[in-house]
Amino acid sequence: MVRLNKEASAMIFQENNKRSKPNTIDLHGLYVTEAEFYFEKTVEEIRDREQPLRVIVEKGNHSDGNTPKIKPAICALGERLGMTVNVDPRNDGCLVVNFK
Repeated sequence: MVRLNKEASAMIFQENNKRSKPNTIDLHGLYVTEAEFYFEKTVEEIRDREQPLRVIVEKGNHSDGNTPKIKPAICALGERLGMTVNVDPRNDGCLVVNFK
C-alpha cells in the first residue's frame, strides 16, 4: 500500500508540474506529507538560485471544512528551513518563498 501511495503521489506531482514555469511547483492534490516531501526536494535543487520559488498550494476549497492543509504546512516548513514564506497578494492559493 505504501509503495502504491508513493507511486500515485509521484504521478500527481509530475502531472501537475509538467508545464510549470521555472521556479514554480504545484503541490495541490497531494497529501500534506507528500507536499512537504516534494517541497523540500525542490528547495534542495534550487536553493542557490536568487529567484523566489512560487508554490501552488490551492485555497483548500476541496478540503474538509474548506480549510487549507497544505498551505499552513508549507509555510511552517519553509520558515523552519530559514526561508521567508508569504501568500501571493494576487492569488491566495499560491505562496512566494524567498531564500535568505
